Amino acid sequence: MKIREAKVNDLDKIYDIEKRVFSNPWSKQSIKNELNRISCSSNFISKKNDHLIGYCFSHIIDKEVHILNMAIDIPYQHRGNGKEFFNLIFKEYLEFANVFLEVKKTNFPAINLYLNFGFEEIDRKKMYYSDGQEAIVMSRIVN
Repeated sequence: MKIREAKVNDLDKIYDIEKRVFSNPWSKQSIKNELNRISCSSNFISKKNDHLIGYCFSHIIDKEVHILNMAIDIPYQHRGNGKEFFNLIFKEYLEFANVFLEVKKTNFPAINLYLNFGFEEIDRKKMYYSDGQEAIVMSRIVN
């Protein structure tokens, strides 16, 4: 697996994955806005055999990172690709950062992935998602 910074020309492939993975996907315009945001965005894609298989959008301010959205395309899920992608992101970009994210309380595979990377639940947000589901707020503090 290789990772690199996401670019605007990745938009269509990212949006296709977004629609397949999430029942309430980000709009194409929202993804484009993130790809064009320069000041605080740090966005990555993962490729396997020259196929874009996943992405991660985050905002970085000083040594604090907020992961906004992350997905691995359905044919590549449950095969260790999310773990490998997350591992590469942390090793190459976020090793010394405090990281925060929200995850649907029913997204057990993602919750387990985050727990395996040292994240802890720090809060809950009721009615956080557009479908009314609750979010678990998680953090990984390194300093």
